[in-house]
Amino acid sequence: MTWPAGPRWSRPRTSRRTDAVQVEIHTLLTEDAVTLQLAWLPPRDPQAPVLLATHGVGNSFTLSGLWGALQRVAARGWGVAMINNRGHDWVAMNPGDRRWVGAAYETIEDCVLDFQAGQRWLRERGHRRIVIAGHSLGGLKAAYTQAHAPADEVVALAMFSSPRLPDEKVWDWPAHQRLLARCQEMVAQGRGEELMHVDMPTNTPAMKGLMCFRTYINKYGPDAATTALRYADRIRVPVFLLAGDHEKPQLSFSIDFERALSNAPSVRRVMVEDCDHIYTDRHQQVADAAHEWLLTLG
Repeated sequence: MTWPAGPRWSRPRTSRRTDAVQVEIHTLLTEDAVTLQLAWLPPRDPQAPVLLATHGVGNSFTLSGLWGALQRVAARGWGVAMINNRGHDWVAMNPGDRRWVGAAYETIEDCVLDFQAGQRWLRERGHRRIVIAGHSLGGLKAAYTQAHAPADEVVALAMFSSPRLPDEKVWDWPAHQRLLARCQEMVAQGRGEELMHVDMPTNTPAMKGLMCFRTYINKYGPDAATTALRYADRIRVPVFLLAGDHEKPQLSFSIDFERALSNAPSVRRVMVEDCDHIYTDRHQQVADAAHEWLLTLG
């Protein structure tokens, strides 16, 4: 690989750090007063790009499969800020106003507020080159944020194992249509906030879930903000797409999404061999791929 001349920062060295990277936990407050947590691994060079990443559906920042990989990225000298977005866990209560949050109640469009809280936190500490990223549903949230609320300091987008939602290629589509119709009926009756146990009509990792009828429509309905192929052409920063060869739906989506990114200045798509959705025994390979891509940002 040929490095660009005159880098604006000292590129983290290729060899892995042997010193331990200390994790800091901080609290964020979004513009709509949702309290979030952020795990912070400071960069060696504050001028280098910093990853602002988040987890997938019903998960949390330090339990995500991505967290193990990003700790190894941080060991190379990169900064990593991993946020607990408002869709963390299946059900949670927001401190202060005591509203229900979590994957069961979230509205996907609100992910913009979560990423913006993380961006403010990083700006306040002098970081002006941010890569927004996410695992699984978190990657779709990062894509939605970049497409609909791009910020000057965000220089790239990274999507790790993000799925096609809804996925007509692999879902039991009649089962999905029946479930969607039930949700729409319950919302029409004013019962959209009631919870249901969901057997997802899909072979993706979240086979079972807990969510209110309104949220199912928001995430998987015909106008869902998670259908990233509809707004891929609005993304105008370099993009990194990663999926394992054992997660066929995510791998298929990454191929289609690469084609749809018609206005991104560059796209790097990586398939990790012998790799599942949570990167079992493959955290280092995921970290290596991310590290090599981060070096190309210049």
